Amino acid sequence: MATKTVYSFPGNDKATLSEVGGKALSLMVGSREGFPVPPGFILSVIFFTEWMTQLKASGAWTAFLKAEKDDLEKACDVLKAEALRFAFTDGQQQALSENLSSHSSEYLFAVRSSSPEEDLEGSSFAGGYETVLGVTVAKIEEAIKKAFVSCLDYRVAVYKQANGFDVADPKIAVIVQQQIASDVAGVGFSLNPVTNNYDEAVINANWGLGETVVAGTATPDTFVIDKISLKIKNKVRGEKETSVWLTPSGGLTERPSDHRAQFALSDEQSIELAGLIVRVEKAYRQPMDIEWAYSKGKLYLLQARPITAFVPLSPKMLTAPGEKKRLYFDVTASFEALSQPLSVAGTSLFSVLIRKVGKVFFFRDITRDVGTAIPYIAPGRMYVNLSNLFRVVKREKALGVLDILDTLASQTIRSTDEQEYRSEASILKLLPLGGVIKAPHIVLQLARAKWQPERTHRECQQNMRMFRENARELENKEISCATLANKLINALIDDIILNEVPLFIAGSLALGKMKIIAGKDLAEKFGPFEVALPNNVTTEMGLALYEVSELLPKGLSTTEIGKGIANGTLPSPFMAAWKKFIDEYGHRGPREIDVAAPRYRDDPALLIDTLHSMQANAGSDNVREKFVHNQDERHKAYEYILDEVQKANPAKAKPFRAHYKTFEIFAGYRETHKFYIVFVIDLVRQRILEDARALYKSGRLQSVERIFDLTLEEIDTATKDSSLDLGALAKENRKPIDRIVRIRRMPPIIDSRGFIPRPPIPTARGEGEVQGIPISPGVVRGCVKVLHSPSEKPFLKGEILVARATDPGWTPLFANAAAVILEVGGVLQHGALVAREYGLPCVAGVENATGIWKDGTLVEVDGAAGIVRLVKQ
Repeated sequence: MATKTVYSFPGNDKATLSEVGGKALSLMVGSREGFPVPPGFILSVIFFTEWMTQLKASGAWTAFLKAEKDDLEKACDVLKAEALRFAFTDGQQQALSENLSSHSSEYLFAVRSSSPEEDLEGSSFAGGYETVLGVTVAKIEEAIKKAFVSCLDYRVAVYKQANGFDVADPKIAVIVQQQIASDVAGVGFSLNPVTNNYDEAVINANWGLGETVVAGTATPDTFVIDKISLKIKNKVRGEKETSVWLTPSGGLTERPSDHRAQFALSDEQSIELAGLIVRVEKAYRQPMDIEWAYSKGKLYLLQARPITAFVPLSPKMLTAPGEKKRLYFDVTASFEALSQPLSVAGTSLFSVLIRKVGKVFFFRDITRDVGTAIPYIAPGRMYVNLSNLFRVVKREKALGVLDILDTLASQTIRSTDEQEYRSEASILKLLPLGGVIKAPHIVLQLARAKWQPERTHRECQQNMRMFRENARELENKEISCATLANKLINALIDDIILNEVPLFIAGSLALGKMKIIAGKDLAEKFGPFEVALPNNVTTEMGLALYEVSELLPKGLSTTEIGKGIANGTLPSPFMAAWKKFIDEYGHRGPREIDVAAPRYRDDPALLIDTLHSMQANAGSDNVREKFVHNQDERHKAYEYILDEVQKANPAKAKPFRAHYKTFEIFAGYRETHKFYIVFVIDLVRQRILEDARALYKSGRLQSVERIFDLTLEEIDTATKDSSLDLGALAKENRKPIDRIVRIRRMPPIIDSRGFIPRPPIPTARGEGEVQGIPISPGVVRGCVKVLHSPSEKPFLKGEILVARATDPGWTPLFANAAAVILEVGGVLQHGALVAREYGLPCVAGVENATGIWKDGTLVEVDGAAGIVRLVKQ
């Protein structure tokens, strides 16, 4: 295709994104699709080649490239001033005149920038580039210059730096389009941007041009249209405080809106517009945001661009418009505290795990069809199909369990219409009939936990040691990565999950039975029971790290500690303790369920800040002493309740003691299955890295970490087939994951048409108070530290940890925390469990907790009431 300096629309011209930019390319596509796009032409990137050459030869350009963060805005302004002095060349002048000649001189024009990086699926550059409206032919060159220099704007440079674009290679095209003197204008979305509902079109409208709607200077009318029936679901009249109009001689005028009390669009027009939005979405094959205008009763399409800020679903999880919908629970967002997606390799590994679960319990591969599955894995995420779950288990019973895992999610589900999401899948496909075969073994484990708890514990611990030894032997065998993963996961389910999980269940059942024996009057006395339990691998990890910190020489900086560990030059007692810790817990770390995430053994820096702060505060708060104190409190609570039971009914004292023994030994097992899942993930990770280093050395990977953009099967194929283009394969694999990586906070609940239900709004409390879920009692005042990852920034002694949720990689931070505030609610969420283990006040289920307070804000956390109060300083 020949490269041109100017492209026209409508017409047969075809251009590439790199030539005309996203906005212009969209107008060309829309014109070819027959949409009512006002005519115009595009000055391509090539049109401005000579200007760019002049610009890059200037001193202003050199200063721009060298500018530090604080000087960048000034450097951009100097660069823009330099570019505004450029004159049109003879060639530019001729091309512009020829294309203007096909448009009447009576027309006014809209002149808009169009960057090859703008209006793409993953980037909008919203508000960064320049648009000049109401331009006369006499002022067209001036307007083109303004649009051109906007690619050098400070806002654009900052956006590029934040989103990985090259600031040293600006490119711009400019659209010159007949301006519509609109009576009514605005924007439209092919999905509901508030609820994410794919089946609703949302329209904002105001009198005059649409600039007041786009810029937010007036409150527009809002129409919500059902895209399937093309009927209005809701409309709200806006104040339409002001409006902007074209003046016949060029330029714009602003005045208070006429007819503010009326809707700017008739119902018929809003439905016609919704129909256009639906057609645009279908033509572009993705959710779209459009700008539109009505002039003298005729509808025009002014712009169409992909919507970037929405939560996408895997196509396999979607149901067709109008079909029965499904409701999904995002396990990765809730239980595992991962807003960012799993890697391609991580998704592949969990697919192996879910396939194994399916074959054991359902006699089939449940990863193929979400319509007949309960657990399901999509690119980057793990879900539960709640519609199918509620077909097997009564909704309220299932929600009773979810209440203790994620209370906000449970409240959200209760607010949905059960009939709307009722599953029509075959009950036989959903029942875990394979569990019948495993039932005798599970029942036997429960019985052994009850009647022989100490012996069963010893045998289980021995079994786990053997599993680790056998797994490491398997890792050393010459087998493929995918084969290793399959064999390890088979052993994990057979040797660990089916043996250990029933023991944890036995411990939980024992606690319930003790509460029944004690009666309601003693219920509140059970609070200390779940504190400082033995056999909890996560608590043991925290204590072990504290012991390592005690051996660390005093006065070292974090840099010196890191170098000392790397070089092995720190005192031998510390190095021996460090090695022992890494041997036992080195497979753990932040985001540990993703095989792509570094472990403590890979990157000791993940622990060095915590070690340093533990040592600095060792004298003021001994973690081991606190654990022993909490253990004593639990024993005292047990002795008190036992004494009360003995007084009330001596016959019940013996079973109460027996249940307590089972509870004390096995309740701490709640973290064990996760420990071994992560252990297996790490073994697979180390094998993947072996293959990655070989592929990188041979030049087939851009970096070792790029291996995690391949599936396990693709990694195996890559080691055998040197013709496989790993870069292209990795790029293609990442496409569905890249669509969700930009989502800052994934919703825990979403339906198969994208709708995101929300929990009921909590009852307003006093000024500065936020209500959450009470998790762990106690009242503490302290300064907030908001963290999105455990290594994001230093976490100091006495600070209050605020996070969306935590996994075991966060555990070392709890030694410094005064209290914990979590977005994800539920008494069994990891952070909740560890907070209780450490005796820290904890409130969970605080919606948008990471956005409410800034670092250093002084608050009071009341863990018993579930309230966080702002303290006025």
